[in-house]
Amino acid sequence: MSSSSSSYHHGDLKQALVEAGAQLIENEGISGISLRAVAKHAGVSHSAPYRHFKDKNALLSGIADVGFEQLAQSLSQAIEKNPDNPREQLLESGVAYIRLALRHRQMHNLMFGGVIKKQVAADNSAVTSDTAFLGLVQIIENGQQAGVYKQGDVKVLALTAWSLVHGYAMLASTGLLDHIADSEEASLALARTIESHLIDGIRD
Repeated sequence: MSSSSSSYHHGDLKQALVEAGAQLIENEGISGISLRAVAKHAGVSHSAPYRHFKDKNALLSGIADVGFEQLAQSLSQAIEKNPDNPREQLLESGVAYIRLALRHRQMHNLMFGGVIKKQVAADNSAVTSDTAFLGLVQIIENGQQAGVYKQGDVKVLALTAWSLVHGYAMLASTGLLDHIADSEEASLALARTIESHLIDGIRD
């Protein structure tokens, strides 16, 4: 019995469907997702998903929440593990983002690839990209308060950091950097170097 089916029989249909959808995305990609396919994978009736998701986009939004929650937790951990070191907080948060893109490419694409219609995401997601972004804002604020990062609009500085990391994540996850970093370890090491250049640019 799948974990999704087990969750359902304990009464959590929505969670079972989300878990089934996340598994399908990992195995078959976003194109393999449909309400019917997820229902089958979860071991429930074809009509069951409509109790919680009005359509495919709403389901995708719910599945993306899983990735956003993981990313938000990673950013929180980066802060907690380096309470007095804003530089390491920023480095580790970037590495966490890139690791997600490398290990879960389809989920990363679902989260940040424009797959989900904006209105659907706003109506259905408990967690969104804004949650992760606010974690990054906190890291920059920590650095400003410690005198490590220059003063300025914290959201602009956070967006600068996110843009660089996202760009690298897209290049690495699509294989465009394989000629210079042909393994996850090499990709993350290179990411640290590039992030260091970014940090040097925003240091006070």
